Amino acid sequence: MRIRKITPKESWRLMGFDDYDFKKASKVVSSSQLYHQAGNSIVVNVIYEILYNLLRQK
Repeated sequence: MRIRKITPKESWRLMGFDDYDFKKASKVVSSSQLYHQAGNSIVVNVIYEILYNLLRQK
């Protein structure tokens, strides 16, 4: 069984960015930097749910 590495575009999509943002970024940075940028972000829906649940418990 072979495991495929996701592409930089797929990593950006998983983090909630659209293709327009990816295209703009890919014009000025390398593929490895695109992976780093996606890895340093957080999905807005995830942080919303975390904060919502934390604040709701008070």
